Amino acid sequence: MRPGDPGHVCFIGAGTMGCYNALLASLAGYDAVIYDISRETLFGVPQTISAMGAQMVAAGLQDVDAVEGAKSRIATQHDLTAALYGAKLVSESIFENLEIKRELFADLDARCPSDVMLTTNSSSLMVSDIEDALVDGSRFAALHSHLGAMLFDIVPGPRTAPETTAALKDYVSNLGGISLVLNKENKGYVFNAMIGPVLATAMLQVIDGAASMEDVDRAWMKRTGSPMGPFGMMDLFGTALIYDSWKNRPAMPDQPLMDLMKRKVLSFLAPIVGSGRLGMKSGHGFYTYPDPAYSRPGFLDGYPETSGADYALTSAWTQNAALIAANDVAEPHDIDRAWIAATRQAKGPFAILDDIGLERALTLFAVTGPLAGIENIAKVSGCLLGKLGEGCPGAAGGKGFYDYPGPAYAEAGFVGGGAI
Repeated sequence: MRPGDPGHVCFIGAGTMGCYNALLASLAGYDAVIYDISRETLFGVPQTISAMGAQMVAAGLQDVDAVEGAKSRIATQHDLTAALYGAKLVSESIFENLEIKRELFADLDARCPSDVMLTTNSSSLMVSDIEDALVDGSRFAALHSHLGAMLFDIVPGPRTAPETTAALKDYVSNLGGISLVLNKENKGYVFNAMIGPVLATAMLQVIDGAASMEDVDRAWMKRTGSPMGPFGMMDLFGTALIYDSWKNRPAMPDQPLMDLMKRKVLSFLAPIVGSGRLGMKSGHGFYTYPDPAYSRPGFLDGYPETSGADYALTSAWTQNAALIAANDVAEPHDIDRAWIAATRQAKGPFAILDDIGLERALTLFAVTGPLAGIENIAKVSGCLLGKLGEGCPGAAGGKGFYDYPGPAYAEAGFVGGGAI
């Protein structure tokens, strides 16, 4: 399916992600129809789309004419039959309720002709949790986007046809995006499975009194070269979104430490969200906008290159990256590509591990503890020990996850190359 071909893309759910994905499609030249069961939500779509387009223009990512043209290719529809008529691709972004999603996809499977691809934007629910609700699982997969980034996770299900995966990769390419086809499903996929532990570690550092919010952000900015730290990122994503993601996590009575962490985080976030400090969009979150402290000259002055906050954040990030690789969800280079595509940072977690040195990284993991879960200690360590066993100690030794000098991640075209 290419822009200008007969048919349109149908987006189920008129929330933030449905609107964002519809705008991306229309900017690429596709006709888009957004469906929602709520007329009130549909009524707000033009304002949401306009605000998103204005942000893209302000960031220099699009020009005004392109956004205006894109808006003219987006329609809204309260009738599902009408919304689906003529569609070639359906993208679902409703709230994360498994039974409702299963009912929806069973209905979509019955309504849509066999050549229509059906996709979910969910990353918290697995493809295998949903796909057996469809008679024809060959046309179903996860197509997960990231707000503010052009990274798309493509996760085939047990019955997804290779042709469906290939067509979804073509669609992402037509959007100007980067697709990461996972070897297998993984909770949080790849980027979310790394950024989630970083944000959790950042909050726990503050909750437990180990560091201030500003110093946590300074530690991350120093380590990664990012223009903002975890608390700035949570303002970007929206504090209500972070709160809801924690609130909707299932209870884990067999893992009391995880339940304790959930209670701590919700208690920390509740007064922030409750007072209307929703992040950048409200002008106030952890920081005040449009002139947050982290963007001012001198914010990093005098802050050390390493600190307790740095050790905790870096360990959480790289341990979870190592776990993703150890579980054969994606290769280290592709995990780094996904991170760089989503964050626009110069290096991903495996490049950072090479910088640290794999033996020192193992020592770091021992000091900070198993931040990818006690049950995963052997897998995380094994990922690094395997490279050490191959004579690959990291950048200082000339070879680690990359070859030095001139590592692949520093080459032009790295993000769009390889298997990603």
